Amino acid sequence: MEKLSNAKESRKNLILFVHSLSVFLISFYLLYFISGLSVLYIAWDFDIPATLLINSIHFNVPDNSPLWSTDAIISILMATPVSSFITGILVIFIFLVISRKNQALLFFCLWIFLQAFNTTFGLLSENILSQTGLVRVAREMGIKSMMLVITVGMSFFFMYKSGQFAGKLFFAHQPGINTLSSAKKFTKALVFFLFPWLAGSIIIMFVTNQSLKSQDFILSGFMLILLIPAIFTKTPIHLTPVSEYTGLRWSLPIVALITTVSSLILLRGGFSF
Repeated sequence: MEKLSNAKESRKNLILFVHSLSVFLISFYLLYFISGLSVLYIAWDFDIPATLLINSIHFNVPDNSPLWSTDAIISILMATPVSSFITGILVIFIFLVISRKNQALLFFCLWIFLQAFNTTFGLLSENILSQTGLVRVAREMGIKSMMLVITVGMSFFFMYKSGQFAGKLFFAHQPGINTLSSAKKFTKALVFFLFPWLAGSIIIMFVTNQSLKSQDFILSGFMLILLIPAIFTKTPIHLTPVSEYTGLRWSLPIVALITTVSSLILLRGGFSF
């Protein structure tokens, strides 16, 4: 009987992993397009031609061009973290106000939220540490080095607290979570948060291929500041379980495959207005 129970639990964890990995990939490219199109639109508004590629945005004017005014630098370079932050807050708001919640909605909201906040605070920290991207905004605004150090510290703190929030949201809506032992809860958290992030990051890096930069590895690694607190978060007292998928929903991995391949085809040659 115990072997049968363990086999059933292992099957449920495998299904959870496949669903979570699928949603991770879909939400990654969805957020990438949202933030990328935000940058393209604002750059277009400042008459700066830009091209969205599979792993970067290329501006078709030199850095010393007069088109790069102070307003243009701040608006364009801040578009990614600002649009990501708004998206992350919005999906959590949507999840909280919707009365009929299900597992798919929970998974999408959690992964979009986590990736959005990594693209906000993680990107901010990575740019400051590597002296690229948003550091140019800081220079234009006259922000001193000490304030940048404080900003990195605050970003890590917000990421840590956001990870805890995501973990509580996950555990609070898991059916039968109180019947599981601490070890099984920990395993479920690993299967939902850590393993899909690791597998998904490898897939994304494989798809990106030669376009990878060191900043991409650092930014991906910063997700751990969000994920580790989520994994070790205690189960909340008040639980509101959502309906659980008892079997594999093939639509999720199929949509993830289509999204990944479509993004590769569309962005390999670049996309611009």
